[in-house]
Amino acid sequence: MLELLTFALDEFRYAVPSTRVVEVIQRVLITPLPGTAAHVLGLIAHRGGMAVAVDLRARFGLPPRRPTLDDHLVVARGARRQVALVVDRAEGLLMLPRAQVEDPPLAVTHVSGIAMLEGGLLLIHDLDAALSLDDERAIDAGIAEVEARA
Repeated sequence: MLELLTFALDEFRYAVPSTRVVEVIQRVLITPLPGTAAHVLGLIAHRGGMAVAVDLRARFGLPPRRPTLDDHLVVARGARRQVALVVDRAEGLLMLPRAQVEDPPLAVTHVSGIAMLEGGLLLIHDLDAALSLDDERAIDAGIAEVEARA
C-alpha cells in the first residue's frame, strides 16, 4: 500500500508520498530569489531552516492564480533540499494499493505515477524532479547573492 498526501490545483488532484512530507502549513511570506526559474518562487523560513517554494502551477503548465491566505504549502523532502509546494489546498491522506498506480507516459514529466480513482485521475508528483540541477545551481547562486547583500 502507498500512503499519499493528496492536494488540489484547480480541479486537478495530485499527491506526494506521505513519507516525504514534513508538514502542511498555511501560505507564508515567500522571499524571492534572484536569477531563478519562474516555478521557483523563493524561500520560506521553516523551523529554523529554509525551504524552497515551488509553484506547481507553473511547473505543470497551469494558468497562474492570485495567491490567497487559504493556499497551503506542502513542505516535503526533495532530492537535495526541502521544498514547499504551493497548492490550492491539501486534501488529506489516501491509502492506495501499489497495483492501482501506473507508470506515467514518457512525455509526462514531474509525475512518478498515475492512478484512476472514483473521483477521477490522481497524478503522483515526483518530488525528486521538483527542482532540476540547473534550478539547484540558480537557487544556490541566489542564496549567495542575498546573503552577500545582508
